[in-house]
Amino acid sequence: MVPSPTPVLPSFGDSIIVKEPGAARQALAVLSLTEEIIESIADAAATAKADTMAVEPLNAPGTNAYNKGVAAKRIALLPRGWRMSHDRGIEATVNDDLGIQLVFQNVDAACLERDPQAVSGKGSGARKLVYEGQRQNVLFERKEESPQQARGAPLRVWLVCVSTSDKKLRAEVSCPLLFEGNQFEGFSKRIFVIDRDYDPTPKARAAAGDRSVDDAFEVKIAKKK
Repeated sequence: MVPSPTPVLPSFGDSIIVKEPGAARQALAVLSLTEEIIESIADAAATAKADTMAVEPLNAPGTNAYNKGVAAKRIALLPRGWRMSHDRGIEATVNDDLGIQLVFQNVDAACLERDPQAVSGKGSGARKLVYEGQRQNVLFERKEESPQQARGAPLRVWLVCVSTSDKKLRAEVSCPLLFEGNQFEGFSKRIFVIDRDYDPTPKARAAAGDRSVDDAFEVKIAKKK
């Protein structure tokens, strides 16, 4: 059963911003997500970035964070009935019942007044996925509080935006608007989930009993017969 819609705070711009913790939890529930799921994704990405060695390539911190973020997302969602998608080279996790696909995104800064920006530029595949999902939303006039749509229809894109800067770990779940260039140009809705202090040093993580995604989970994927 889809939870009843919850009032949200006014937006800073054209976006609907959901900041209050209770409202954020309910907004996530509409998307079949929880604060714990988003935290596991953000923690996995932040740990992978911090564990990058100086001898690795310059793009390794972002790549490592992306890989572990995607893995943690799927580890959390596949047992809940979601499925993996690789459409146009975009590593998404899909909920067919809700008609949405969730994509991990490294950003410069999440959960701030200004919109987050992707650390790496976006290509035509990302633009196309966002366009198809937004177009479907307009054609069928789907409401935010009732995101279900017919199976097989274009899937609306939502992003798990994660940032680590100034010893802060931040994460939000946001729905991007159409964009033409290589960067996001606004969001229809932003759900602020995590904004807390983060010490990326190995000593601090060990004291907190942190474990990597590979140590904590095991995923078994079998082909359909």
